[in-house]
Amino acid sequence: MKFLQYNVFEGCRTEERYNMLCDWLISEDYDAVGFNEMNNWEKGEFQFEMEKVGYPYSYLFVMESSSFHLGIASKFPIEVISSTEAQPFHHGMFHVKMNGMHIIITHFCPFESVKREHEAEYIANYIQDINDPLMVMGDLNTFSPLDKTYYQQEDIFQKIKTRERSALQHIRKDAINYKPMEILLEAGLHDVNNAEIIDYSMPTQMNGIHENPLYARIDYALVNAAMLAKQVSAKIIRNKEVAKISDHYPVECEIKQ
Repeated sequence: MKFLQYNVFEGCRTEERYNMLCDWLISEDYDAVGFNEMNNWEKGEFQFEMEKVGYPYSYLFVMESSSFHLGIASKFPIEVISSTEAQPFHHGMFHVKMNGMHIIITHFCPFESVKREHEAEYIANYIQDINDPLMVMGDLNTFSPLDKTYYQQEDIFQKIKTRERSALQHIRKDAINYKPMEILLEAGLHDVNNAEIIDYSMPTQMNGIHENPLYARIDYALVNAAMLAKQVSAKIIRNKEVAKISDHYPVECEIKQ
């Protein structure tokens, strides 16, 4: 099975980007796709459009507190277990089950790392009673301590400090705040996209070629021990087909057993 996690930048609502997204999803034929930033989408429209690209089952979590809705489209029936947009979540999370696996889709706060710590703590507590195979997917807007060597070599800390928005996002007590991801890893989740050379998910070429880009991995597929036993691997998809669809590259997760 192959899953995809994709932040599609404010719903991918321009005709050009949406057509590129649909063509690519049809060509890749994933078993399920999780979406972040489904802005301005409605449930009926989402179901209709996902059926057109080969997914008869779908769920769109339309939130009142955030316009950045979350969704999933699948070739398998979807059982919705729960959803929440209450505190501590900035954009919310939902939990579904399909084909014997639990899937949690979330989108952590883009602004402050301390708020992401609280979101991570919620998920860490929530998953403790899930013993079946589980995957947590989403734009977590956080750096991983597993990528620390790369960030140190590239002196990313100094790069972040010169960018006001990035500094607010990622720096706490004059250091990069890895705590949100540390909380999830300590809760028993495994980062199956950890690589010797960072497999970055931003920036893309959607807004052209960047000067002095800050390459970072903030999109993840995390799995528990039961899912890890299924020989799971993940990678960021970076190619000309997806380079201009969104400001994030998607995460592909393959389950071999």
